[in-house]
Amino acid sequence: MGSDPVGESGGILMRSVRGALLAAATAAVLPVSGLGTQVATIAVEIKNGLVELVDRSSNDQPGDFLAPGVRIRSAPNTGAATRGVGNPGDKVTNRQLVTGESVHCSDGSANSEWFEVTNRRTRVSGFVSGCYL
Repeated sequence: MGSDPVGESGGILMRSVRGALLAAATAAVLPVSGLGTQVATIAVEIKNGLVELVDRSSNDQPGDFLAPGVRIRSAPNTGAATRGVGNPGDKVTNRQLVTGESVHCSDGSANSEWFEVTNRRTRVSGFVSGCYL
């Protein structure tokens, strides 16, 4: 799991956003009847596709904290300052996977994967060990 889990979908998302904006601008310029209606319909379909893409990419990632009081740190190591905490149900948005300090998980395994996340409830951003997502 050493790859960037969001990078490729982020590039696809940016291309889709540009396409959606172009379609919306075209729909605004064309008359509301005939071709303009078709373009407006396409713009709505693109918007719906973007929403689905974002939801799907979020669902492919670890999406929540596994324990109460998980520390969100300023860097991917246990010595870094704590910016906030996360709890089950808060949900997270993952920005990237990085390698950091190896952490011993509660199941006895060691994990050096850290996720740069934003707690959706508190909006606190930072790094969380893969043991806790």
